[in-house]
Amino acid sequence: MRHLFLFCIFLVVISCQKEAIQHDNDIELIKEYLATNAINAIEDKESNLFYSIDSRGSDSISPIRDNAIIVEVKYKAYLLDGTLIYDTGNSSTKVALDESIYGWQLALPKMNVDDKILLFLPSRLAYGAEGNDNIPPNSVLVFDLELIEVFPHF
Repeated sequence: MRHLFLFCIFLVVISCQKEAIQHDNDIELIKEYLATNAINAIEDKESNLFYSIDSRGSDSISPIRDNAIIVEVKYKAYLLDGTLIYDTGNSSTKVALDESIYGWQLALPKMNVDDKILLFLPSRLAYGAEGNDNIPPNSVLVFDLELIEVFPHF
């Protein structure tokens, strides 16, 4: 029984090390992409997301106080190689923020209504080692994201 317990601890440690290595690789890929494409982005070292606010809306206070809301957004999602993953086009979509990817939960509260942001997410803040549909596992994602509206209104 003791050996099984030690083996389980060993597997957890190995898994954490793999995630840490993947995360460090993702951060380096993002930094290289930003440098290569001359993009001046803010690095939020606490959350490990990178973003550049392209335009500011008229509000001076973010309407997002917590994750228990619905956001209406327009967005395009890309892989770092430029592959388009998703595009809402001219339409917007409503998303429950607390059901969205963790990177959105961290980034959207930094935005005001009508803000447009270029967002770079390491894989652990997006779909991680599992991937999703046409998003490969451990993919860094890039979002052109516009916050249209927040529900309920505060």
